[in-house]
Amino acid sequence: MVNQKEYKNNSYVMRDALLRLMAEKDLDDGAIISSTHDFEAMLPELTASIMITYSKQNSKLEKKITRLEIDYHKSILNKNIFVHHDTIYGNYVLEDNMTEIQSFITELNALEELQSFRYVINEPEE
Repeated sequence: MVNQKEYKNNSYVMRDALLRLMAEKDLDDGAIISSTHDFEAMLPELTASIMITYSKQNSKLEKKITRLEIDYHKSILNKNIFVHHDTIYGNYVLEDNMTEIQSFITELNALEELQSFRYVINEPEE
């Protein structure tokens, strides 16, 4: 399914399979999960901190990062950029469910031009 472009990656295949399995069973309150949106609404809000570095002269990478920022603007709480010599240091703070945070991290990490990439996902507050 991934090779035939029906799904973006294996994680999406597994998520859809789990969603379908869970949809077959009633929840304790009698509701049935019938869509990805219903499933994601049940997930707790998480925060994540992401740090990246890349070369100042890489305008193509900056365009890719800007596209990601636009796509995930609802999840990004804060963004800080620091430039030192020829290196850009970026820091993001995200708040969303695990699915959205994982998608942002996966897409950002796929950018091969990044010099370094680190992230921390915080446990949800109860």
